[in-house]
Amino acid sequence: MVNRSQMFEEAIPPEVAYSRADGELWVIGLRGHLDPEELQTVEDATEDALVRWTGPLVFDLREVGFCDSSLLNHLLRTARRRSVAVFGGDGTVRRLLELTGAGRLLPSHPDLESVRAALSSLPRQARP
Repeated sequence: MVNRSQMFEEAIPPEVAYSRADGELWVIGLRGHLDPEELQTVEDATEDALVRWTGPLVFDLREVGFCDSSLLNHLLRTARRRSVAVFGGDGTVRRLLELTGAGRLLPSHPDLESVRAALSSLPRQARP
């Protein structure tokens, strides 16, 4: 006999931990080893969020063990379409953003509350 919760968990792509509205933000939690082979799942979750949501997208990178330029390029492409921020990336993620200069376009924060605080400090007309 198959456990229903087990079937549900098997249907969740391993690269996307969650994707949901959270206040004024849509947050997509990523996890694992993210390289070009796994990126399609992340792209699908992002496209779904862009269709459902008109506000900023935030990527939770706390559980990402590895990422390369393919994820960075995805985030930059998404930032052309919508305001994007990231939080929780480890030292390698932050270093990737710094070395490429992408940190100017993809604000990185230590946690979700920092993202909220940064958005709330913007004048209403400057908010995405």
